[in-house]
Amino acid sequence: MIEPITIAITSADRKLAYEFAQQQPTRERSQQVYRNTLAVLVTQRCLQMLGIDTDLAASHSWNPLEQQLENIADLYIPSLQGFVECRCLHRSDRKCYIPPEVWSERLGYVIIELDEPYQEAQVVGFVESVSVAELPRSYFQTLDVLLDCLTSSPQPQPMVQLSHWLKRTFEYDWRPPKQLRKMMKELEPQRSDVFIRQQVEQLYRRQSPRGIQIPHHLNPQEALVNLIQTTPDDEIRWQCAELLWELDPKHPACPVISAKDLGIYLLGQAIVLIVGILPKSDGRMLILLRLYPPEKQSHLPPGVKLKGLDEEGNLFFEVESRQQDAYIQFKFTGDRGDRFTVSVVLDDASFTDNFVI
Repeated sequence: MIEPITIAITSADRKLAYEFAQQQPTRERSQQVYRNTLAVLVTQRCLQMLGIDTDLAASHSWNPLEQQLENIADLYIPSLQGFVECRCLHRSDRKCYIPPEVWSERLGYVIIELDEPYQEAQVVGFVESVSVAELPRSYFQTLDVLLDCLTSSPQPQPMVQLSHWLKRTFEYDWRPPKQLRKMMKELEPQRSDVFIRQQVEQLYRRQSPRGIQIPHHLNPQEALVNLIQTTPDDEIRWQCAELLWELDPKHPACPVISAKDLGIYLLGQAIVLIVGILPKSDGRMLILLRLYPPEKQSHLPPGVKLKGLDEEGNLFFEVESRQQDAYIQFKFTGDRGDRFTVSVVLDDASFTDNFVI
């Protein structure tokens, strides 16, 4: 049986935790982030000793924005494409507090005793799942269970968290590639300022049979934002959002778009899957799925299928490429918490990934 492991906390650890804590808006949040950061660093060192690789940069707890919004202390495990939660308690505490926002989508929960002056900590236990805010010490399992869970037991299918993308937090294998904007623009005609103005005017005319004109005081970018926020037509909203994304991908009204090269899954065909998410004013989400051809090719191979299945496994769309298709796509609207699966099939090869909005 693996006994509780004592881990030294270095001055560099405390300095980093202090830097994160100083960025918080309140004293309570500052103290919370300080202890959470140390808990994550202690867990990382413990897992390294057990031969398990981790990735701090891919962890939500290492994202400054998420630190301010949520009480999280997660650590990404690349080999399992999932997160362990690192929760701390004082040596005198009889229970460990686990906030409700981390009760799901975790590989497990590592429990650390952490007391001032923060010179060392002790990894005292592990649990695979929680459903209560206060976990008694009697529920803690030994570190043998932690090792078994992260190295041998079957793991739940990982889900791509699209709502996290809105906070610019991406899964390890879904970080937006630097060349994404360039790749998408290469398949479009050269867009001059005059061309963009004409496109925006066409979108405004489609908004109403009477042909609403762009307000004279708005430039094309402002006009696109205005239409994104006011149109009842989701197709027009998407077209405006994509055009705005081409002009300024960091604009807050833009969709969040990322991509994955499927070459290793599809017999070497470097087809790219684009996924985008755009919030609506009613809280629902517009989702874009699009397949682009391999780099330096203008068309997809014929016969590529893009499929979507709902949470029950029912097919709710299927699109297949034809000769001369520059891309194929499907757009739909969903609610937060909706789950779906995307499959891309070419001959006998396929790629599948699971998403939750």
